[in-house]
Amino acid sequence: MTSSRESVTPPRLVVAGAFVTAVGLAVAATAPIVGTAPLDRIQGQQSAGGVVVIVGWVLLAWGIHRLGRS
Repeated sequence: MTSSRESVTPPRLVVAGAFVTAVGLAVAATAPIVGTAPLDRIQGQQSAGGVVVIVGWVLLAWGIHRLGRS
């Protein structure tokens, strides 16, 4: 039986990080243009997208780090 730690391989982390980063960029990029929607909605969507991008970068960095150590 394999542990859950073994199932998270470095290539999977890199792919997951790239996917999460792309999703975050898409969320931030599809925010309404200033003046077409309430400002709090625009800032909220851009902030949420930014947080998702940073999570993706963390996954990428972790995957690259583990690739280098293996």
